[in-house]
Amino acid sequence: MNIKQRFERIKFQKKILIANLVLFVVPCIILSIILFNSIQGAANQQINESRLVILNQINNNLDDMFDQIVLYSRYFQCNREVNKIVSKTNYKSEYDKLKAKSSVRQFFETSSIVYNSFEYNMQIMCSSGYNYSSTDDRSIDISYPDLHKLEQEPWYTKLKKEDNRIAYISTWKSTEFSAMKNENAIQAICLIKNLNSGRVVGLMNIDLSQKMLDLILKRGLQNKHQQVFLMDDTGKVISSTKEETIGERITSQIYLKKLHDNVYGYFRDKIDGKISQICFVTNGTTGWKLVLYDDGKSALLAGNSLLLFMVMASIAYLLLAMVMTVFNSKYISRPLQKLKKDMKLVYKGDLSVRTEVEAMDEFGELSLQFNKMIGRIEELIGRLEKNKEEQRLLELRALQAQINPHFLYNTLASIRFLVEMGMSEKAEQSLLAFVQLLKRTYSDQRKLVPIKDEIIAIENYLILMQNRYQDMFTWEIQIDPEIEKYGIPKISIQPLVENAILHGFSGNERTGHIRITGYRKDDIIISVIDDGVGGNLEKIHKILESKETEQVSERFNGIGLQNIEQRLKLMFGESYGLSVKTSEWGGIQVDIHIPVVSIEQESN
Repeated sequence: MNIKQRFERIKFQKKILIANLVLFVVPCIILSIILFNSIQGAANQQINESRLVILNQINNNLDDMFDQIVLYSRYFQCNREVNKIVSKTNYKSEYDKLKAKSSVRQFFETSSIVYNSFEYNMQIMCSSGYNYSSTDDRSIDISYPDLHKLEQEPWYTKLKKEDNRIAYISTWKSTEFSAMKNENAIQAICLIKNLNSGRVVGLMNIDLSQKMLDLILKRGLQNKHQQVFLMDDTGKVISSTKEETIGERITSQIYLKKLHDNVYGYFRDKIDGKISQICFVTNGTTGWKLVLYDDGKSALLAGNSLLLFMVMASIAYLLLAMVMTVFNSKYISRPLQKLKKDMKLVYKGDLSVRTEVEAMDEFGELSLQFNKMIGRIEELIGRLEKNKEEQRLLELRALQAQINPHFLYNTLASIRFLVEMGMSEKAEQSLLAFVQLLKRTYSDQRKLVPIKDEIIAIENYLILMQNRYQDMFTWEIQIDPEIEKYGIPKISIQPLVENAILHGFSGNERTGHIRITGYRKDDIIISVIDDGVGGNLEKIHKILESKETEQVSERFNGIGLQNIEQRLKLMFGESYGLSVKTSEWGGIQVDIHIPVVSIEQESN
């Protein structure tokens, strides 16, 4: 079968729908995609430029911190008194040693006054083996790294070549510093040389803690989706606003190449399974990379109102095109669909059907001829069945008096639907429940039935309704086993459940809940509770108090609240019956009050 033959077999409405989709919807989608990509590129560039501004500000804050470290270190490097103490190889007495230590401590205290904004921890390690620390307050013993072991580490050779410059290394690069088990992220290290001879007499180390770097990195972050981290030249994270990533190494070679080959820039990559926008700059003091990535999906629209406007306009146009396409296809094919539907009704035996003639075109003429044909057929059948009409009407009324035809039709239709949908188990369940319900309702001629039997009938009814309405409601039954043997008027609970389903949950978008409870407290109380839309309690009370029978057209067996109320009062007295109130869920709670009557007692 070729394309032409397949197209000819398609229904008329679908042909119109396909044609309109090709003419309107498809071009709209293509245009929207092109426009979106164009604006997205410009907006993305603008947002990334703003991110680079943030990174540069953070980078400047890092450089300010490094500049402060230079000033702080030079305060000690250029001080002749400190240099003299550090250069000294031995002391004549223990007193001289303590005096030297006190002098250095005094210099630390003085520096804290001069540089009161600095919160760095400085250590001075002398070649002679003497060590000094800015945190030495005589209260605790301070441990120092081994200077001779530090001199064996790779970074020390480079430090000697850089003369008086400060070397910045991440703590993890030094085995000796890492063994100190502190929270320092970076070590700022410089050599101390004798001011006269120029020989190396010691090493000065300034600790930069993770807490200090975290404060700097977090400045400028705009939302929780953003993360900033400082990465060394090996790809390892020195410090990060996301604490769990500290110490991790970036393994993607493509990722690292993009960072190392450029001083600054931005690109996209997958981070933690998500496509994120990555921006980076290079710190001029250390050469390390300062990286920001943002996985926020709303950043693009929030940063570009023009893009948002264009996207909304495209969506609006697309929706309008689809609505017009569907409307046109339905408008043109509606007369045919209506005629087809009416013909099906006639085929099923409904000869009262008359097709509405909307316009005197070809479809209108076809509809007129159809109406005339059905009228003629109805006239012929009327003549044949004239003598049996009265008998048929009487039989129909008798059937309606036994069971509501709407309930029968809807139940059978729902069973048919379950069968057609391949839900054979539910269809079988519904059919069995329907048979049991009819059997218990109409075969049992007793005035009172055991509460257990009434509950079984209710369960069958709820199974039918739940299979029919699917997710409209859920239900539960909590009946005290002690009261199951006592009697209750037949079909006393079912109309209350039906009210909850048809009136409480109709039009309600969320799933409703029905709870049926029963217990004995002097008398027997059976409650039907729902969380539906509620109702006018005052009106319900007036209906219960009215002596006129309630007319209900779509209730199982035509039984309403008044019918139950009057039957209970006639059978057990005025102190029994129904009470209605607002349930704890916000819906309706109807309580049935009946005396304790055994089935044997009722028979007697």
